Formats: sequence, structure tokens, C-alpha cells
Amino acid sequence: MAMTRAIVALASGLLLGALGCSEGDRLPPGPVDCSEANAYEFDTSIYDFNAGSDSYWYQYADATPGGVPNTAQAADGGAGGVPNTAEEADGSNVDVAELEEPGRCGDTRILKLAASGHNFWGSGFADWGQNSSASRSDGTGYEGISFWARAAVNSEKTFLFNVDDGRTLNRPPDPPDAGLLPEAGAGDQDLDGDGLIGPGDIASGTECRLPPPVELGEAPCYRGGVDAPASAGSRVPEPDECGNQFHTWITTTERWQLFLIPWNQLVQWPCPNRLDGGINPADIARFEIKFRQGTQYEIWIDNIAFYRRRTDAGS
Repeated sequence: MAMTRAIVALASGLLLGALGCSEGDRLPPGPVDCSEANAYEFDTSIYDFNAGSDSYWYQYADATPGGVPNTAQAADGGAGGVPNTAEEADGSNVDVAELEEPGRCGDTRILKLAASGHNFWGSGFADWGQNSSASRSDGTGYEGISFWARAAVNSEKTFLFNVDDGRTLNRPPDPPDAGLLPEAGAGDQDLDGDGLIGPGDIASGTECRLPPPVELGEAPCYRGGVDAPASAGSRVPEPDECGNQFHTWITTTERWQLFLIPWNQLVQWPCPNRLDGGINPADIARFEIKFRQGTQYEIWIDNIAFYRRRTDAGS
């Protein structure tokens, strides 16, 4: 009897595991509350993902061995597709996914963002291919930025949502490189044996283990990475300097939700290159979604738009 119970428990666990692996392609049980959007009007000219096959988004990630996507393989021309130039980013390496009917409030084309196993500085997604070029988005007259989002059952639920305006977007429009860690050399102590020098290893000429990367999305200047303190006053970032993006944290659930982000919720890190007056709604230049390192993500995003309350919707 005990063995029978054990076999049943094992079979049930395997079945649940199999269901969990496929959960990301199915909506959780229960209807989506589409009425959440009724009180607002939206400018969906930013991204509704319904036109064409190119999402104009790219994925980037560190080179942790075994991470998905595998950026080391992509850098050698293999699968994974992490772009290294603006031209490659224009082609996008993130596909628009198709949901089964009825989809999300009748919309079956969405952006599916998935990554796992990146333990150095993590991974993320951004739209360098479209909005970092001459194409900008003007949100004048709107209250902020909105989108629909949900997470798969076994996915990490919280991510950092970054937004650039024309002043913080000062790096070249190329996406970051593959983020490859330096190979272990003479005198280095590769304590985890992966052939690379990363967090936990000891670099030649030092006695301390390398620290983990900064907290999720923190600008280097937030932890004293630049000489001038945050109290030195605001200024426009210099070329190639940390742009100090406007940001907020988003926590999803397993069900579709409408997220409304007012302009004043998008803040900057308290660094010298923080700007006066907040974000400029008239010149929205780029969106970025950053994932925590060492976690597994499967996030679904749809209809990134400007929003404002309808005049006939009441208070």
C-alpha cells in the first residue's frame, strides 16, 4: 500500500510538472477582466503587436553557461540570436506569439518574453530597433504609459520597467554586447570551474571573491560608481555615460492585468545625472524590461500604449 501511494504521488508529480511546462501557452482558468480598460482611452500606436511579423524588440543576456538564451553560442554565430549591431536589432530577435482564441480580450498577438539561468547580471528586452531611431512617441496630453501583462505559473513575477526620454537616451542605438565574462587566465582562481571569471571567483592580484552584480536595474552611480555625489545637482548625462533611465517595478500575476503607470511613477536613481522635472512625455524614446539574475521568467506583454481617463467615464 505504501509503495502504491508512492507510485501514485510520483506519477502525479510528473503530470503536474508536465502541465507546468506547458502552462505558459495557455491562459490561466477564468475570464480576463476586459472591463478594466473601459474607463480609459488609449493611443496604441506605440506597440499593439498586431501588424507585421517583426516585434522590433530584442533580447540580451549575460553569458552564464547554460543560460537561455545562450549568448556565448549566439556570439559565435549559433542559435540564440542576441543582436550585436543596430542593423541586427532592427530585424528583431523576439517573435510575436500567437494565442489561441479567444486570446486576451480578443487580441491573439502578443509579446512573449522568456529567459532563465543568467546568474551574472541577468537578462532583458528592449525596443532599440524602433524607438531609439528617428521614430519617437509623443505622449503629450496623456496621463502615462499602460500595457497588459501576465506571467506563467512557475515564472518570476517582478521585473523592472525602464523608459527613456530623449535626454536619457544618450548611448548609441546599438544594443549591449553579449555580456561575455572574461576567460580565466594565469593567476585567476576559477572557483566554480566554468572557465570564466565571474561572481564568487578570485581575479589575479586580489584576495577577495568578486561580488555579485548590482541589485536589479540599479544604475552604477547609485552605489558610488561615479565621483560626484547625488547631492551635486542634476545635469544632462554625458555621451556614453549611464543614462539613468526612468523606471518603476512591475509585479504581475498569472492572470492578465492592465497596468497604468502615471508619468510621476517613472523615477530616476538618485545620481548626479538625475534630471529636473521628471520624464518628458513628448519625447518617449525607448522601453526596456529587465529581469533579475538567477531567475526564470516567462512574461507576456500586450498593447503598450499611452492612456488617459475618458471624459465621459466619470471621476
